[in-house]
Amino acid sequence: MGRARVATRSKRASDVAPHDASCGDEVAIRPLDPGEARALATVMRRSFGGLAGMLFSPGKAAFLAELDGRVVGGVTLGAFRIDAARRGGVVKWLFTLPEARGRGVAEMLVERALAWFEEDGVTDAFACIDGLNAGSSNRFARHGFSPLGFVEQVRRYGVSLARVWWHANHVVDVGHVLWARTRGDPTKDIDDEATAPWGAGGLIATVGLHAVFGVVMLARHGATMTAADVAQVAVAVAAVVGVRTAAMALVGHAQGLRLRYRSWETGLLLAGGIAGVFGGPFVAPGVLTPRSRTWSPRELAPALARMAFAGPTAVLALAWLAWWADAAGVAAAVASPILFYARSLLLVDVLLPFFPLTVFAGRRVFEASRTAWAALAVVTVGLWVASLVA
Repeated sequence: MGRARVATRSKRASDVAPHDASCGDEVAIRPLDPGEARALATVMRRSFGGLAGMLFSPGKAAFLAELDGRVVGGVTLGAFRIDAARRGGVVKWLFTLPEARGRGVAEMLVERALAWFEEDGVTDAFACIDGLNAGSSNRFARHGFSPLGFVEQVRRYGVSLARVWWHANHVVDVGHVLWARTRGDPTKDIDDEATAPWGAGGLIATVGLHAVFGVVMLARHGATMTAADVAQVAVAVAAVVGVRTAAMALVGHAQGLRLRYRSWETGLLLAGGIAGVFGGPFVAPGVLTPRSRTWSPRELAPALARMAFAGPTAVLALAWLAWWADAAGVAAAVASPILFYARSLLLVDVLLPFFPLTVFAGRRVFEASRTAWAALAVVTVGLWVASLVA
């Protein structure tokens, strides 16, 4: 939701925008006045949509951007105590209207947020960004933020990580990456294109945890699990997530992209909760992103859209094969759970490309080509109908 986090370099308050910043004679950044929260929320809903607007809050501090006296953007901030030595700050919402974009308004809002963090004594600033939101990623990277994998999060914050997640709104934001900017931290860019790992460990962990959640889900419904049952669940998850990831990687590689895999730690948390509490499936497959922190959305958007189309297409091919095998009684013990997990993933990966599921592949395809998305949707609905009728 327009969030992000960093950890490479810091700025003094004097390095960022003053209390009232301006861009030429048109744009001004100022604090939110009492009674203006509703107007700012209206601008936010125009930027993100009505469903996202239901979650909006001005936070501890908010600043708005005015263009010729009209509110065209805003940023809302939070602050909290991480531990005895560190204080956290959060960019909760950052948004601008389309007519204000290209004028440096979002950049000015980020600079004002960093100045407020400095004034408030914040040592670690956070934000959560959709893994393929190049605009936000590039903007926060320019201000010293870096994305943090789960292992790095644990290394930095230990038992305080739960508090960081809670205050950074990172508990249920499926598909968003936690970025951080730590004052005086000499940590090198962990996503440098030349040194960043591909992310195989995260992919293995994603498959393994989904297998555990599958066992929990079945146990929740009273099933008695044998070792063979557990193995079949693991094979099914590995097949579905693996085929999707491999198809996207191959298409990306064919277009000359250097990619890395990112697991969705909060998506995995949600998947585990749904399995344990409701006894249902939720597949959080992770995402493949360009290795570098900054990249051009204009140049890479077509390639990423093709990758997004390839993932669900491969899962659909696997699912229809599993449907046939299950109906024909060929390796049904494995085919049936593959079909189950494939249907569950395709529901959110194709059929629901709307908030809060905009990080899944379907949204990328939907934005690039409504025709391509409709084709995937028709085949997905056909799969559901065929498997439920059989």
